[in-house]
Amino acid sequence: MDVSNKGTRRNRPGRWSTLLALFMVFALIAAACGDDDDEPAAQPSGDSSSSDDSSSSDDSSSDDSSSDDSSSDDSSSDDSSSDDSSSDDSSGSDDGAEPPASAIPAEVTIAHSGPVLAVNPGGPGQNNLPSVEIFFATYDSLVNWAIPSDPDELLSAVGGTNAEQAEPELAESWDLDVLDDGSAVYTFHLRAGVMSDFGREMTAEDVKWSIEKGLTDGTGGFWMFVGGMCVAAFGCLDGSGIEVIDDLTVQFTLASNEDKFLPTLGSGWLVIYDSVEVLSHATEEDPSANEWLNQNTAGFGPYRIADFGPGGESVTLEARENYWGQQPALQTVTQRSVPDANTRLQLLLSGDAVYAAELGILALDEVRATDAVTVTEIPTTTGAFLALTFEPPFDDLAVRAAIAQAIPYDDIIDVVFRGGATAWDSLLIPPVPGYDNSGFLGTDLDAARAVLSELDASLTLSYAAGLPVDEEIAILVQSSFREAGFDIQLDKQPRADFDGRKYAKLGELQFFVDTIDVPAFFDAQYYTNLYGGPFGFSNFMNYGSDELNAALGAMLDPATKDQAVADAQAIFARDFPIYPIAWTGLDYAHADYVELNQVVTGNGLLRIQDFVAAG
Repeated sequence: MDVSNKGTRRNRPGRWSTLLALFMVFALIAAACGDDDDEPAAQPSGDSSSSDDSSSSDDSSSDDSSSDDSSSDDSSSDDSSSDDSSSDDSSGSDDGAEPPASAIPAEVTIAHSGPVLAVNPGGPGQNNLPSVEIFFATYDSLVNWAIPSDPDELLSAVGGTNAEQAEPELAESWDLDVLDDGSAVYTFHLRAGVMSDFGREMTAEDVKWSIEKGLTDGTGGFWMFVGGMCVAAFGCLDGSGIEVIDDLTVQFTLASNEDKFLPTLGSGWLVIYDSVEVLSHATEEDPSANEWLNQNTAGFGPYRIADFGPGGESVTLEARENYWGQQPALQTVTQRSVPDANTRLQLLLSGDAVYAAELGILALDEVRATDAVTVTEIPTTTGAFLALTFEPPFDDLAVRAAIAQAIPYDDIIDVVFRGGATAWDSLLIPPVPGYDNSGFLGTDLDAARAVLSELDASLTLSYAAGLPVDEEIAILVQSSFREAGFDIQLDKQPRADFDGRKYAKLGELQFFVDTIDVPAFFDAQYYTNLYGGPFGFSNFMNYGSDELNAALGAMLDPATKDQAVADAQAIFARDFPIYPIAWTGLDYAHADYVELNQVVTGNGLLRIQDFVAAG
């Protein structure tokens, strides 16, 4: 994945060297896992696979980026010190139009890695990828935040401000006034005639209620913090910074003009509900009707749920005839839980699935070589990294540097990703403004051995079952560490257990592989805060540094930002809150009668409605 001349691009190895390397990995898998791995581990999430070619991480559920047209609006007030408004030219301009004639079947299947836990953006499935895909299809937001599949468009988008990456959705335009005290007032002008599936027209009251609900939801609250809304002037819990002006106008007041505010509204979690319908299902114990929302939807999106199968093993969506925007190309979609990645692959290759999620590298190569199916490559922020505890002796910076030097970066890129990845050799990836890889140590087994061979400690590297990419990385790391004189143990955990321990941040995982938790923004401040800040979602080892916090603060001032970005990368190259390995982007395997021109957020979340007829 290379959208820039910067960075270290690995060439694909020759056919025979690739086969030899893969043979070595599979031999290592057999040696490391033994007979106990002949049967897949139990997966509460429904995610398991065979060891040779199963699912890799396809989308990140926790975290964003780009738009191509948000033009200025003449309706901004004369005393506005800054204007950022958008005209009505979103993809939904052909209201109610029939999908184009094509070879698209009337009913299609999506093969996903596990069941849908819930369809509530604030419920138990809010960070479960199969669930996310369903509520992304059934709800719309004020704005959309899309990542284009075209690398040149991506570079253009990330070169501007984050705010410019938002495009109209339920809001057809907006104005921004920056006041004398530095506060920012956003006025959203809503589309008229937008109907829910219950026959009610969307109003500004729906928007206010929905955002207030989002503030109290786990992931929604996170996005509000990122967007600058969780500050005293706004009121995280009571929504005091949201004012209904009239039925189709709503106003948000922020303490300052945070340029991530608009994209976060389009993250996919801050959706707009038919609040009247939701409240009709509320109880005293459940005032937001979350229990009802777990298996029912009440939004303004392009699909309704036609059937929610037992345990979420299958969920059928059908296009809403009264949707305000363009009708989706896929009219009836059944998303099935197919835990085995090889089975997902065969469903796609046989024409029985329109899209197969979370396929491994070899499976994707097979798709590329097969007629009637294709792979869309999108340069999302997705990559692979390791995270290591700061418990002694791993708090010693010399030990942490030796760990970095024992990682076989080139082998992982060549063998696991078959040369189709770029070295992630800094805190930032190459397209992010300010990227600097001068602190990268690279693999140096002699230097690593000098420290690690003297270390009197045990270390266990954990990874989630059902993700063969993660397992192959773990095995190569174990082998390289052994060469450096330090034996580490591998621990493959059921994905639900692994995720629970990882996100709890209680130190239950000593050292682990992660290919999912990547930034939503191509933004240096966001990267820094995500992995090392006091509120960083992916600061899994609870790293804390006054020096890094100072750099984060300095990034807010244009006069000191460039130096602060350089300082943050130097701090990460010294302290290693994470160990970046490879920047991969994401590959989406689907039937060739559809195209996928964009995904949502920098980490590449899929919306079913973004599939369009090919050609």
